[in-house]
Parts: sequence; C-alpha cells; structure tokens
Amino acid sequence: MESLIRKNIQDLVAYKVDAPQYEIIVNANESPYDFPMILKRQFTDDICNTDLNRYPEACFPELLNELSAYTGVPTDGIICGSGSDELIAMINQAFVNAGDVVVSHSPSFDMYNIWAKISDSKHIRILDLPGHIPDVDGIIKAACDNHAKLLYICNPNNPTGYTFAKKDIIKILDAVPSLVVLDEAYIEFFGESDVDLLPNYPRLLILRTLSKAFGLAGIRCGYALGNKNIIDVLYKVKAPYNLNVLTQKMAVIALQNRDKVFKNLEEIKAEREKAMAVLKELPSLTVYPSGANFIYFETPFAEKIYEVLLNRSILIKRFKETGSCPESIRFSIGKPKENQKILEIIKEVVYNEA
Repeated sequence: MESLIRKNIQDLVAYKVDAPQYEIIVNANESPYDFPMILKRQFTDDICNTDLNRYPEACFPELLNELSAYTGVPTDGIICGSGSDELIAMINQAFVNAGDVVVSHSPSFDMYNIWAKISDSKHIRILDLPGHIPDVDGIIKAACDNHAKLLYICNPNNPTGYTFAKKDIIKILDAVPSLVVLDEAYIEFFGESDVDLLPNYPRLLILRTLSKAFGLAGIRCGYALGNKNIIDVLYKVKAPYNLNVLTQKMAVIALQNRDKVFKNLEEIKAEREKAMAVLKELPSLTVYPSGANFIYFETPFAEKIYEVLLNRSILIKRFKETGSCPESIRFSIGKPKENQKILEIIKEVVYNEA
C-alpha cells in the first residue's frame, strides 16, 4: 500500500482537530456568539421552500450578488469555496507545479504549508523579526531570488495577531513576481481591508470567510476576490457543486442581515483589549498586539496553562516550542464570563509556577 502513496504525502502529518466536547472552547478563533435565532428561523423557512432533490447553483449567483454588495468587487471577480481551506487548495491546483516555490511569513496559518507539501512545491517561510514584526524585505528577497509562484500574506496574521501596514503590502506587490494571496480571514475585527488595491494589482488575490466575524464556521463558506482573469482560472479547478444549497442559503441571509450579525463585533474587540491588559500584567508572559479576535502570548508556562485549562473543560490553543518560537498560547476571545474564568485560571497557574 505504501508504495502507492505519493512520496510527498507519505510523511505529511494530517491536520486533525480536537473534538469540541468542552465547556468552553477558545482554540479555533470562532465567534463565541451563535448565529441569531431570528435568522435561523428565516433560513428554516427558506429551506422548507427549496427543492433539495436538485443540485445547488454551481456558480452561486445570489450569493455572488450579496458578496459584491458587501465588498464592492464585481461578481466576476469573486469565487466561493468550502471555507478558505478549499480556496487555498484550488489556488495550488491552478497555479503550483511540483518544484515551484511558495513563500510566506512565519509563524502563520498551517494550511499554507500543508498545501505546499501536497502540491510538492518548496515552501520558504520567512521568520518574523524580533518582537514578531514581519520581515517585509526578507519576504521580498525570498520571492524575487527564488521566482516564487505564490506568496501568502496573512493580515491580520494567525496566530500572532499582527497586521501589515498598507504601504508594506504595496511594497511587496510592487516588487515580487508572484501571485500574492492576501488572507483577510479576520479583517472585520481589524477594519482596514486592502480590497481597494485589486484594480491596480492583477496578481493580487484576497481570501475572506464567513467563519469568523459572521459566526458561521459551521456552514463552511469562504470566498476569494481578485482580477477576473485569476478568478476564471480558479473556476477551472472548482468542483461543480462545491457549496451545498444549505450553505448558500445561510450565507445569503447572513450577508443581507450583516448589521444584526455584526452586533457583537465591538464587544469582542473590547473584551480582547480587557484580556490583553490583564495578561500584560502577569510575569513571564510576552503578549503581542492583535488586530483579530484572539490574543497570542509566549510563556514558559504554556504547557501547564493548557493542561490546567483542559482539566477544567476549557480548550485553548497551545503551540509547542520550535527552533524559532518559544512555547505559546493563542486565546480566542469568548464571552465576558468565559474570558474572566480563563484569565483567573491563567493567573493562578502563572503565580504558582513563577
């Protein structure tokens, strides 16, 4: 059997996620607030009047119209996928040959590396400068020197939370030969999208999702924004019916009612700042600024914090030490009482261990 597996897949570690059987879950950067019940009922009514024996719209025209209204990008510059994950897969399928070079900053989203390995390309990860500052000049040099096919920029970045200045994104776009994939999964928490750059940069592709700020991680709906020529290429590798009718219907309702859906955004950002202020006061924690719905901090007590929280039915994200990064924690912002409980436990661990 092993001889039948592609060599680049044999050593690939599967991306597995923890079963969400915990009292509090703050490990996956999801919204702590469920989709509004009034909109769920609207969805239920809509589905009851939908023929489920037919395939869904293959090119999702109603959804594209709503996304165009939300982003300002023409419908022929938008494509949808089952979360950003599928879109990253499609990008690799369409543009990356075995042996091509992919560049990203590091640490960042794991799926960039996983899909680089699946496509049998060479992934060059440019480590952050001290203090988790993206090495913009290093990114440019790596892309240019290696004629990189793809370059990923995650803004705000997962897991560190930092953001790129627009001038630095423009600097990268002006310098590199690559298709630049700008991942804006958390942009609603930051509020400063670079979608306005699309008309002037035909090699720019922006990834977005309804999983985070829209509170719809469960429906798996992501989308990409770009030049029509790039989007047309992605349609060539898109599965015919990659978004089921349930996902399309719920996504349309969310976009049409985004004021209701976004009512908790300011609270999440305020809770992030409150939690950050508490964490910054603790010894042996290095806390980094965040433009997303999570906080990243490095501490020698990361493993202990993770274990104690787990024993109290709280799932948080822990990163093990690597050659370039110490032990760290990514704390997705929950509801106020959840955040308070987590912070008290972290304080308890830190003061016991310090």
